Amino acid sequence: MPPIVDAVLLFALSIPVVMKYRILPIDGTPYWLFGVLFLALVFNVLLAYRSMIILRISASGERARNILMLIVLMIVVVGTSVTAMVDRNRVAPVWGVHDIILQEEQALRFLLQGKNPYKETYFGTPVESFHYAEIDNENAVNPALYHFVMPPWYLLFPFGFYVLGVKLLGFFDARMALLFCMVGLLLILWRWIKDINVKRLSVVLASLSPSIFDYFIEGRSDVFAFFWLLLSLYILSLKKPAIASFVFGLAIMSKQTIWIAVPFYFMYLYVTEVRKRSRMWVSVVVTCLVSMGLTLPFLWWDARAFIDSVFLYLTGGTIGSYPVSGYGFSMILVNVGIIKNIYDPYPFYIYQGMFGLPLLLLLLRWVVKIPKISTVLFSYGTFLWFFWYMSRYFNNSHIGYISLIFLIAGMLFMNEREAKKI
Repeated sequence: MPPIVDAVLLFALSIPVVMKYRILPIDGTPYWLFGVLFLALVFNVLLAYRSMIILRISASGERARNILMLIVLMIVVVGTSVTAMVDRNRVAPVWGVHDIILQEEQALRFLLQGKNPYKETYFGTPVESFHYAEIDNENAVNPALYHFVMPPWYLLFPFGFYVLGVKLLGFFDARMALLFCMVGLLLILWRWIKDINVKRLSVVLASLSPSIFDYFIEGRSDVFAFFWLLLSLYILSLKKPAIASFVFGLAIMSKQTIWIAVPFYFMYLYVTEVRKRSRMWVSVVVTCLVSMGLTLPFLWWDARAFIDSVFLYLTGGTIGSYPVSGYGFSMILVNVGIIKNIYDPYPFYIYQGMFGLPLLLLLLRWVVKIPKISTVLFSYGTFLWFFWYMSRYFNNSHIGYISLIFLIAGMLFMNEREAKKI
């Protein structure tokens, strides 16, 4: 791949971000920092162009390009993230964040107070101040006020950031954990992918893709969950299935969307560990133990509240369920009048089962035929797209998340192809 591709994309994708978001938490415009950014972007392009002219680039030239890319990402990704957190602390709790961040922070407070975050309602908390609107109803009651939807690892992991943030900075923003996961995701790609041009391209696209960046800044949970999934797959590529499955258990307890990856993950293990099936079963047990270990305390505390929030809330099976919304098949049913009320339960599982089972079998067969990590991710992304499209909701950030899955799968496919040539 020509080195100019990642250089030009880094330039093109960085500029809209820094023109939209603040990059330093100070009063006024940091013109000097913009100068550093522009110089880094231009020199990176010039070095890439020079390497194409002379058909080679020295080791020092590659190091220079890597340093320039690091400078740009520190300003654009880390700078905007940190600034957004500091500005929010100065302005208001609900400024510039999604309601899942408000809810996560309050859920941590409930936990520290000895209250069950899956049982409590969120009235009288910052979640209630979040502007929530639905179709033709600007004053709808946010269903998040009744349920904390996320699995336990999403709740528990930021606890360390809570302690350090309050102690060292005087405030806590749940996006601290998201920034950690974004940096971790980029480090995994840098470590995993061997070709330097594909490596840089994957880092640029994973961090600055327009389909995910805005949602990352406002605190959607997709990067958090995907980091744990990708970390598990990376460890799996190192032939350490037990450790990988431990991390996969954490991924499963990060967000419900990772549950869709389970059949593809273990089918890959089944095929690749054909001579050591015991290792595959050990991996299954490890994943189950991790998932159960995180879930059982909350089930013991109040099983009904946990099941209502984590399972039934998203399927329309409880009071205050998530409404029909987004851009999927459900909204077609609303538009043609089949669904009269967006709060009513509807048997989407019929369509999901009728069309999803043949698709699942087809994708699992693909994993068996081409047992690669990239195949696992492509299959996961494809089935998740179908499952989401045919569910109660298919929202904007979900579309962005699927694009991230396909993006990383494509980069890993290119990496696997280059490794095969070697």
